[in-house]
Amino acid sequence: MKRIILISGAAMLVVPVFGVTPEEVEIENSLALPVSDKMKFSADIVLDAVKVGANRQLYITPVIGDGEGNTRAFPSVLVNGRSMQIAWERGTVKAPAAYAGGVETAVRRDNGKAQTVSYNVSVPMEKWMWSPTTYVKWMLDTCGCGHHSGGVVKEETLLRLNPAEKMRASYMVPALAPLPVSVHEGKAHVQYEVNRTDLHTAPYVCRNGQPIDNREELRIIDDSISYALSNPNVEIAKIRICGYASPEGSYVNNEKLSTGRSRSLAEYIASRYSLPADRCEYDAVAENWAGFRKLAEEDTYLPAAQKEKLLALIDRPVYGPADYDAKERELRTSAEFSGIYSKVILPEWFPQLRTTRFEIQTRLKPLSDEELARVIKTDPEKMSLNQMFRVSKLYPEGSAEFNEVMATMLRYYPDDEAANLNAASAALKNGDLDRAGALLDKAGDSAEAWNARGILASWRGEMELARECFRKAGALSEASKNLEMLGR
Repeated sequence: MKRIILISGAAMLVVPVFGVTPEEVEIENSLALPVSDKMKFSADIVLDAVKVGANRQLYITPVIGDGEGNTRAFPSVLVNGRSMQIAWERGTVKAPAAYAGGVETAVRRDNGKAQTVSYNVSVPMEKWMWSPTTYVKWMLDTCGCGHHSGGVVKEETLLRLNPAEKMRASYMVPALAPLPVSVHEGKAHVQYEVNRTDLHTAPYVCRNGQPIDNREELRIIDDSISYALSNPNVEIAKIRICGYASPEGSYVNNEKLSTGRSRSLAEYIASRYSLPADRCEYDAVAENWAGFRKLAEEDTYLPAAQKEKLLALIDRPVYGPADYDAKERELRTSAEFSGIYSKVILPEWFPQLRTTRFEIQTRLKPLSDEELARVIKTDPEKMSLNQMFRVSKLYPEGSAEFNEVMATMLRYYPDDEAANLNAASAALKNGDLDRAGALLDKAGDSAEAWNARGILASWRGEMELARECFRKAGALSEASKNLEMLGR
């Protein structure tokens, strides 16, 4: 619909511009800067290709939004034809209701000539404007109906107001700690001559004619060690030997024998595998009453009443070697137990109690960072947190490989403050603010953690909180630089 301009001393009617398209308007040098609690926004509006009739006008309006429902239209630029500009200056033409109080500047279009309008506004900074998704788009309205009814001059462009995008997180080098160990346990019945501690590795006949052949039992230990070392990246961290003796005889003598026998086996293993002495430990249990009790409890042939009395004797409290000897003597001599002692306990049960338990601990060998990068893909549970961090340094921050290492660190050390901090810093780099916030709850109070909290607060537009966090980071260089971005 066309409108007619009445210039009869009365107010002029607004006449829309037909034929002007958004493509004819160009926007250059758009710049948004946060300054204190204001946003200063400027741009150059190029009208070279625009033709506006003398009695016509158009509105060009920048609109910002964050994609989450928050929007704000900035004051508009009004471009008038020659007659309309005169009427505007005289006040006989007013902005329509859609633009009441919202015109930053009004200019006359000199058709056919190069013309650029400098646009400058300053508006209060709102929290949502700090969002990394905040954008600006320019709208062209030729009917005075409001910017929302116009065409798009320039598509959405991110403002990038938030300095958090340029802030640097600081990763924490995890403390050196003992490497995780894998434990392999086993049991072997290594035989010894009566009242002797010498280990016989080859078939041997004792002075009483008893043959001893430990080859099969020692093979059990060898096979266990070989299995534990089947991974070429591991070495023996420690081997623990514990020898158990049965309760017959003097407790003091049994303690001496079990200790000596454990020592002889430990020395044999250390020599066989060229282990330092401190990597092969030994201990002993002088009398294996716990094993004795288990055999008695599982027995299905003893009368119930007799089993109950036997278990009561085994469980009787002891306060020293004499008490152990008293219990063993009662087993041998009392009318209640002497029969089963000679027929079952001594010949069948006690030999089972004379055993050796061993524990093989393995850990990673000393490896280069490049070798550890391969291990983390196959055996991450064998690595320390510090080793995992060394691997992360092989990759660019934010890369898929870097992020995977950070995730692995957290998976195997979920309660470690350094692991949580480093994973949070990686999440900040990737823009995952919710995950970063959850991880920082477990990241402790280090300077690096406060720096990361400052970056998170900056991303969320909580600038005063961000400043406070950066200050808590003390002399940390990254925090000082981040604070400078916000203005102290």
